Amino acid sequence: MLDKKTISVLKSMSKLASGNAYKVVTADEIISLMGQKSQYDADIIKQIIDFLEKQEYINIKFSEENTYCYSILPKGRITLEQENNKVGYKQEKSKFSIMSYIYVAIASFVGTMLALIIFFLAIV
Repeated sequence: MLDKKTISVLKSMSKLASGNAYKVVTADEIISLMGQKSQYDADIIKQIIDFLEKQEYINIKFSEENTYCYSILPKGRITLEQENNKVGYKQEKSKFSIMSYIYVAIASFVGTMLALIIFFLAIV
């Protein structure tokens, strides 16, 4: 299981790579793709890339300083696909739960109104 930092680096590398071809990028390109909020530097990126290579998520053809030639392996692609499915499932689940709350609120309101009408008609 990968942590959030490692997954975000893998996602960034996947966006830069196309298909099964090898891609040459620098650590700065990866950091810039991760956005302004990222608190990564070249050393952290190097450690994460080394970890991803050892765990066979990516294949490094060569690396120099902060430049890497890599390709994403099937294990990495499967992991990214599973992460995308998790995000989609969470969004779908939250959308469903909001709609169910709305339906329950409407049903309880209508039920209360019917009960009050029946009660007042029974009194009169």
